[in-house]
Amino acid sequence: MTQMPLLPAGTPSANLIGRADTRRGPKPIDVLVATPYGERGQGGIDRLADAITSAIALRNDLNVRITRLSTRGSGSLLFSPIVFSWALVRLCVASWLGRASVVHINVASKGSVIRKALLAAVTRHLGVPYVVHLHSGAFDRFWQSAGPRLDRVIAGMLRNSAAVIVLGQYWSELIDRRLPGMDGKVVILPNATASVATASEKATDGRVRISFFGKLGEMKGTPQLIEALALLRDRAGWTATLAGHGDVAGTREMLLRLQIADRISVPGWLAPAAAADLLRRTDILVQPSFIDNLPMTIIEAFARGIPVVATPVGVVPDVVVHNVNGLLVPPGDVRALADALAELIDDPALRRRLGASARSDHAARYEMNGYLSRLAEVWRHAV
Repeated sequence: MTQMPLLPAGTPSANLIGRADTRRGPKPIDVLVATPYGERGQGGIDRLADAITSAIALRNDLNVRITRLSTRGSGSLLFSPIVFSWALVRLCVASWLGRASVVHINVASKGSVIRKALLAAVTRHLGVPYVVHLHSGAFDRFWQSAGPRLDRVIAGMLRNSAAVIVLGQYWSELIDRRLPGMDGKVVILPNATASVATASEKATDGRVRISFFGKLGEMKGTPQLIEALALLRDRAGWTATLAGHGDVAGTREMLLRLQIADRISVPGWLAPAAAADLLRRTDILVQPSFIDNLPMTIIEAFARGIPVVATPVGVVPDVVVHNVNGLLVPPGDVRALADALAELIDDPALRRRLGASARSDHAARYEMNGYLSRLAEVWRHAV
């Protein structure tokens, strides 16, 4: 599928933007960014939005103002309609005040699709352009299982958007199959993070530290990860941390049952500062998901030169190249996962080689400043 031209050469809008850049900088635009939980929320969508919001504040050259909208809220689902209604009120007020140039709608799957389709409809009614940003690794299955009415809703949300941002080629091809004629609207834009000045810190006791970040449970493959770590119980020189929300109690119980609780910490969900500190003290990142798209943690690990062990799901194989910047193992293959971890534990030279390649790839392809420049082009093209 042909990617959307971000600033089509010779078009009136491109020429106007170019003149504005030359004389007094680009015209200010106001972007409303809709995410499920809002600032400092759990999950990759909000973490990416937090990173974008912080980085945009330092880029005066882009002249972009961001307002965050929470569409679900961090509490019980019972309160979600109230949170969503308040987001709609804020959108309407911003539009009325002329402070809504474009709405950036981040979409996952299931309930997120329903909420965001309604948000898109209201945005369209207000005459404000919107951009759809697809994140969930389960979006394809949800769309495939949708009935005729819901399928029309999803198709309408995508077709009426100014642009659809996807994380890799797989999703671009999916839209091409399901909605022919969308070529000009689809933008492939992998996730990004800020670069860091230093790589991960080495342990003073020489132990290799393995870390997992994400929702604990079947979808992210944490039961299989625990089984793989149990196969390494007799191997000295490693510890692990499984950080995230989800089935924390069940994870701890499984560690006790397999008699490896003394080697593995389960701290629960970590605030951004604590998560960054754990990543700084990580030697191997492991993401053994069955369903995923492009976990932010992989990009963050690349920034610190940390080798990654992952499964080739979603667009992960677009980013993690086996034996180049990480290792790939089949989803659910406990023995292959244990063998990959053992190989990295035993071979510090391999860890250094893969980590150096990962850090180089981050600088070239996944650094936040380049990402923001492309994203701002998408927003301005939409306006």
